[in-house]
Amino acid sequence: MNEERMKMRRVLLIDDEAEVTSFFRYFFEDKNCDVTIANSGKEVDQLLQRHPSPFHLALVDLKLPDANGLDLLGKIKTRHPECEVLIMTGYSTVKSAVSAIQAGARDYLEKPFDDLESLENIIQSVLRNSSGNAEKLNRQAAEYGIVYSPSSPLQKVIAVAEKLAGKAINILIEGETGTGKELLARFIHGSSLRVQYPFVGINCGAVPESLLESELFGHEKGAFSGAIKSRKGYFELANNGTLFMDEVGEAPPSIQVKLLRVLETGEFMRIGSEQIQRSNVRFISATNRNLETEVENKQFRADLLYRLEGVKLSIPPLRERPEDIPLIAQSYLDKKYGGECRLDSEAAEMLKMYDWPGNVRQLLNVLNQTHAIHECKLLKADHLPSYLLQPAENPGKSMPVEKQPVEEQIEEFIERETGQFVQNLVDRLSQAERIDLNKVMERVRKMDAEIGKRVIEKKLSGTKRSRQLLSEELNISLRTLRYILNEK
Repeated sequence: MNEERMKMRRVLLIDDEAEVTSFFRYFFEDKNCDVTIANSGKEVDQLLQRHPSPFHLALVDLKLPDANGLDLLGKIKTRHPECEVLIMTGYSTVKSAVSAIQAGARDYLEKPFDDLESLENIIQSVLRNSSGNAEKLNRQAAEYGIVYSPSSPLQKVIAVAEKLAGKAINILIEGETGTGKELLARFIHGSSLRVQYPFVGINCGAVPESLLESELFGHEKGAFSGAIKSRKGYFELANNGTLFMDEVGEAPPSIQVKLLRVLETGEFMRIGSEQIQRSNVRFISATNRNLETEVENKQFRADLLYRLEGVKLSIPPLRERPEDIPLIAQSYLDKKYGGECRLDSEAAEMLKMYDWPGNVRQLLNVLNQTHAIHECKLLKADHLPSYLLQPAENPGKSMPVEKQPVEEQIEEFIERETGQFVQNLVDRLSQAERIDLNKVMERVRKMDAEIGKRVIEKKLSGTKRSRQLLSEELNISLRTLRYILNEK
């Protein structure tokens, strides 16, 4: 009897509702589990003190009369690190559930427990022993090209993403350019119940505004010039699967309105059609912008952000996880060159010291370029580009202590370059037998507008498309900025 008792899984139930504890006592005893019940935070403290033997599983109510479930989670994990914890919540606050997972909970259960099959699956998964779960998750992520070290801050992001994959909630992924937002989206899709259905991705910044609506919602034959046949949009193509919208912050206002309606109702119409279509998709979006700031600047709809941001996951940039860099590099080299190119330890340290403003995408480009040039079986530090020796976070090393004012720099540049340009132009004109000087002077005058327009367009990307901010930066009115941009 004692030996049989030792083989039992020890379960701790923490809830102040008698109906809940009675339900789970019967549920677990039917599975030959040893069940201990606590109805308050005080009882939990006493149990943890007098029970040296670890619990295998704890079900913790998020709200107790004298305690918070997240605090109890911390105490249980401190006392029994191997104990798996499931948070129970009747408040249906996804963000608090995500906080619990980030704090170490295995998953969360929503009251009332209507979906008994799902409940059974989650609990059986935990009881079957979860040892090696981190390694399993690591291998699973690697299948989608996501590589990280055991100490990486990305590990927690992946763990949360895996837990959320099976939930019916939208996910917004934040991260700098090149961090792998689409890889994370594919990982979530691959870990979800929709995995047998399509994963469809679109980059909102890569599709012209005039075509974006057609790409998303489709169109009927003859709906516009060039629509020679009917075409399904991405919402139809992704039906029952996952629709991934990269750079969603680039979506123009007209598209934002239509996206909001689809997210709220699941309904849309093709361009040129009066028939309502329905699409059941898991919506994952990504951005390298701060959409809260975009909302404040009235560049993005607050109600759409609320719909997109069921849960927000943030991918840390590569400079914040240097220990991942050698692993990512070697994994890529193995995959690309069949294990015939190794990364030297000195080269690995050199890669770790650089800031990688372009993140993983830039790292892989450097590896490709380096191997293409040297065709080496051992990639050494002296094979790598010399600029890697100057970390991007400290570019001031090569700059003078006292910087020349920008206006003076530009003035000197114009004097130097314009003088040469004018001389070349005069030489060419003076050699011509017949010219229309009026046309030439008109073309020269147009250069002013072209320069202004190009400067504005280039700097807009650095101010997150906020024209108000840019007009202040350039010391011109918003009206003047718009006039220059619209000038042909």
